[in-house]
Amino acid sequence: MNKNQKKCFILIPTFNDWVSLEILLKKIEDNIKDEQRVYEILIIDDASTIDHDLKISEIKKIKKIDIIRLRKNSGSQIAIATGLNFINKEKESGAILILDSDGEDDPNSLETFLSHLDEDATKVVVAERKKRKENIFLRILNIIRLYFTFAFTGKMIDFGNFSCLNNKHLEQIFNKKELNLSYSGTIQKFLPIKKIPIEKQVRYSGKSKVSIIFLILYSIQILSIFSANFFIRTTMFLTFLIFFQYFSDLNLYIELAVILYLISNLLILKIFFSVRNNDFLQLIEKINKVK
Repeated sequence: MNKNQKKCFILIPTFNDWVSLEILLKKIEDNIKDEQRVYEILIIDDASTIDHDLKISEIKKIKKIDIIRLRKNSGSQIAIATGLNFINKEKESGAILILDSDGEDDPNSLETFLSHLDEDATKVVVAERKKRKENIFLRILNIIRLYFTFAFTGKMIDFGNFSCLNNKHLEQIFNKKELNLSYSGTIQKFLPIKKIPIEKQVRYSGKSKVSIIFLILYSIQILSIFSANFFIRTTMFLTFLIFFQYFSDLNLYIELAVILYLISNLLILKIFFSVRNNDFLQLIEKINKVK
């Protein structure tokens, strides 16, 4: 790398998505146009149960590809946190692109992300999901999730992992325990962001892992990150119910509302305070230098 070139890390968490990942790597290769950047890919294998045999002989524009295998399946958010900690430990400056391995994050947008980051390096660039291509049921559930979390946090987190940041951003979040709950929630809480509209694509292979249970658990994790907001807003809502019932003849089941209020706030606080900063080195089983 000469002194005029910039470095770009591409961080990809994956779990058993090797077929899609191989397609994605080739598409990333096809979309690299900027010769002033040196590209390195860091794949976080979240303890996959399927062996991989990545065929990457045609990839020439990427300097190296490393695969970090975790000791146990920990979920995509901890996988991303581990990758970011690893990059931070390397102490190399450059842009950091994060995208999922299944193809839903469009690799055609990588240069767009980098150009926006170059224009304003103070903000994390995130993909705002203007159009999604899942089935109608999952789209409706996701809309409900977005507005539910917005109602109780005041934050419209209509973006996921697909984003681009730099080392200055990384220095502000790599040691935050919130990162183990939700990457998107963490950058929303601690960093300025710039949203750019990007359509979500169809998976290259296999079925989506998104389900009702996944969306519920993910919503709870985001609520835990904004536990103070959640407490204030639920308190205001409960106060309104009590006030409204006092001046009306309606039976609003205040006792049930109080029970739900106490249980939900205790649950959110328990999750938030039980999450610790993982020693990411303890999570890593091995590192393979693929290229």
